[in-house]
Amino acid sequence: MSRASDRGRLARVDLTMVATLKAIFDTGKVSKAADALGVTQPSVSQNLKRLRAYFNDELFVRSGNSLQPTARALALQPLVARLMRDIDLISQPPDDFDPAAANREFIICMSEAAEYVVLPRLAALFAEQAPGCSIRGTRLPQPQLMQALEKGEVDLAAGILLGADRSLRQTRLIDFGFVCLVSANGRWAKTPLTRQAYTESRHVLVQRITDADDPIGERLRVKGIHRSIALTVANDFVAARVVADTDLICTVTVPVGRQLAALFPVGLQPPPVELGRMSSRLIWHERFQRDASHMWLRKIVENVYRDALA
Repeated sequence: MSRASDRGRLARVDLTMVATLKAIFDTGKVSKAADALGVTQPSVSQNLKRLRAYFNDELFVRSGNSLQPTARALALQPLVARLMRDIDLISQPPDDFDPAAANREFIICMSEAAEYVVLPRLAALFAEQAPGCSIRGTRLPQPQLMQALEKGEVDLAAGILLGADRSLRQTRLIDFGFVCLVSANGRWAKTPLTRQAYTESRHVLVQRITDADDPIGERLRVKGIHRSIALTVANDFVAARVVADTDLICTVTVPVGRQLAALFPVGLQPPPVELGRMSSRLIWHERFQRDASHMWLRKIVENVYRDALA
């Protein structure tokens, strides 16, 4: 029978085949995949044969002592991982999550500056309350982040997240004002910034990929101020390093400014105009709203974030 007719006979991939794919991806061997699945090696070989017939591709080819995925298999890998993750979620009894006995990875998106103060505290709590669980930090451009939240490839995102889809679930974390980073040894170290000085100076812009727009730039434009940008970076730590060695100015949130001032030779000056306050948020997708493990994660991240950045 041809592969095309095999595919016609097999209307769709079943969960056993998906689990086999995931196990081979994880182990690189049929024997180890069988051990991971708790089945016999011939059973895994048979499922792999069915998969090859269905996709009309070898999927895995032998290289030394292991199986290496083909290009077609690599294209399927994120879909397989997401599907198995969803199966794990629906297989879990409702309202039944014991962090002390759990063994899973949680994926969280936040800025480098937030990670610096939040993740160490979060890791300490995980070690105490959920020693079998792990955390993976990530950063994605906002369009990709929104898709990743929907697909379950990211559990939570925390930050300003300007322009985030309003259909996402969210809770407000903290409100904060703004401050200007200046060199501790520069011209603005002890001289208050006037509106004219701020406008005529050159600036460092921190453009975070998780924000659709520049929240500080938008507020300045409302006040009739346009910054002259000398350097655009994606990292608060890089911005602070540059400011420390120059007379450039960088406007950041108060929590970030205080954090950077403790690490770099920079000073803090109030902006020359009132920029109001802004909120950081925790956002997640509706599909995880009532998931017990996700509810536990949201609560612990919310508490740590507020405590660390307040």
